Amino acid sequence: MVQIRIMDDDPDRVRQVAELMLPVLRAAVTLQVGDDAEIPNRRGPGLRIVVDVRPARPGGPQWEHAERVDDPPPGRRDPRTLPPGPARRQPRGAIPR
Repeated sequence: MVQIRIMDDDPDRVRQVAELMLPVLRAAVTLQVGDDAEIPNRRGPGLRIVVDVRPARPGGPQWEHAERVDDPPPGRRDPRTLPPGPARRQPRGAIPR
């Protein structure tokens, strides 16, 4: 589990940053953002806001390959390209593959 923590000695400052940052994280289509939790600081007047974050899909974003309309059909070559070169000669005594 991945967590993002916003922490400071000033609770108002922590809430202000969280109000600015959390909507941006929740708007990201590649992330799932859990509910935020306020946790008081045990050693002083500070505050922590903790939120769980994970990828929206397992393995990250998925992209599909789309062929361009102007791509030549498979098996045909562009007339402007050179023809295939001559077959390579095998050196004397070489075993053909």
